[in-house]
Amino acid sequence: MSFKTLLLTGSVAAAILMSSTSAFAGANLLTNGSFGNGFSGWTMSDSGAGTTTSNEEVIATDNVARNYPTGAYGQAVANDMLTTGSPDISSGHAAYFSTDTGTQTLSQTIALNAGTYSIGFDVYVPANGYGNPNDATFSGTVAGTSLISDASVAAIGKADGTNTWTLVYGTANIATAGNYAVDFSFTGSTATAKDILVDRVFVIPGTVNVPEPGSLALFGTALVGLGLVLRRRNRA
Repeated sequence: MSFKTLLLTGSVAAAILMSSTSAFAGANLLTNGSFGNGFSGWTMSDSGAGTTTSNEEVIATDNVARNYPTGAYGQAVANDMLTTGSPDISSGHAAYFSTDTGTQTLSQTIALNAGTYSIGFDVYVPANGYGNPNDATFSGTVAGTSLISDASVAAIGKADGTNTWTLVYGTANIATAGNYAVDFSFTGSTATAKDILVDRVFVIPGTVNVPEPGSLALFGTALVGLGLVLRRRNRA
């Protein structure tokens, strides 16, 4: 295992990477966070200049090469075997963003009481999508807390390698009970743009376990442009 550092042009509100031995306790409050039921519980939309060239899709992650819309344009995508982060195991499916133009969004609203929540998701940049000549940007907000903001997909793939599931997570401190957004946004710059997948999205009551010595963390909303630490997890 190795630590990777990714410099972003956007902001990081709270991102924490911890040891492979730490895990979360408690149930996931999100509906269908591992996309086993397609996009049930989620809302999709497309916007931006022109029209999107491909819709967001739920594709299989079973190391079998399939063409779009059931696969990543012939890329065999590995199942998400991470055991930290979400308490839910992978369903063998993931949300796939691949438009060359326009913006795709995927969102869910969750009712939360005041308190502290552990939040996050896993990301994967497929090698064939990474090889596309043009970049795309990706944002991920969970429980109203921005974990990745307008990040270069090329930079994400470069930081942690392609064909690798990576956990991104942090803490949401909810001061007032209410409805909070879980939102992913993907914008392709032009044809042909890079791709990304998302799996195992979670919101869990309470804080994360204490990391082992040597783990790295970034805290606070003032980390604008300073970067996001991603930790590579070897697949089982």
